[in-house]
This record gives sequence, C-alpha cells and structure tokens, in this order.
Amino acid sequence: MDFNSLKDTNNLKALLKGMGSDIAGAFKSVKDVNGEKLKNGFNTYFVDYLKNNYANFDGRVSRRQYWMFTLYSMLISIAFNIVIAIIPFLAIISLLYAFALIVPSIGLGIRRLHDLNLSGWFFLIAFIPLLGGLALLFLFCMPGDAEDNKFGPAAK
Repeated sequence: MDFNSLKDTNNLKALLKGMGSDIAGAFKSVKDVNGEKLKNGFNTYFVDYLKNNYANFDGRVSRRQYWMFTLYSMLISIAFNIVIAIIPFLAIISLLYAFALIVPSIGLGIRRLHDLNLSGWFFLIAFIPLLGGLALLFLFCMPGDAEDNKFGPAAK
C-alpha cells in the first residue's frame, strides 16, 4: 500500500468503504452461524465426551474431536472468567471446573497420541519446560493414522 495515496481523500474514502464492506461481510457470516449446529457440536464434542469417556485412556480420538473439546472447554473458561470479573466470589466455580477437567483432558491427550500410533507416555514430554509443551502441541496438530493401529480402529 502506498501511504502517499492516502493523502487523496477519494482514495481514503474508497479504502474505508472497502474495509467497511469487508467488516460487514464478516459480521454477516458470524450472524449466519446456525445456533442449532453450535448446540449439537457442544453436545457431541464436549458433553457426550464427558459423559461417556470421562476417565477413558484407551482407544483413539481424532484431531477434530480433540480440538473441538479444547475449543468448548476454553469458551467455557472464558465465560467463567468474565463472570468472575463481575462477581469475584464465584471464582470457586471456575476452580472446580478446572479440577473437573483434569482427568478427561489427560485422557483425551493420551487418546490423541494413540491416534498418532504413539504411546500415552509421550504425554509426559509436557513436563519439559517450554519445549515439551510445544512438542506436544505439534503432535496434537498432526493428522492421525488413517489405518487401524495397535491402539484400535481409526478414529472417525
């Protein structure tokens, strides 16, 4: 972008108009998000996982299942933090939520490693300062085995 062209008011107006239409389009796409799909995804990837696999460390879980659970978990944490900013004495609820998710989060991570045909013991690399967490993040982002492996059938 040529900053000298911004001195011309017509160019500046055109630039701002284009940015405005881009922003309006982004808001329209956000507005078009189907609330029913969001609710179904929450029930499928978060609630059902907690109900059926709370302490399950066997089998495999797909990359999509892992990241959708992580997304919903983080959204709930953000909502708790907003509520705590308004009503500080409710911080105990956020703490209980965090403790409640420790076991299923570890199980989900181990099952994600199984999808990569790695032992669940690889989860312990998270204890290596800085590099361990980054390595684990890299592993969780990799696509899983499309074929069955020693940890079970391919995740959906």
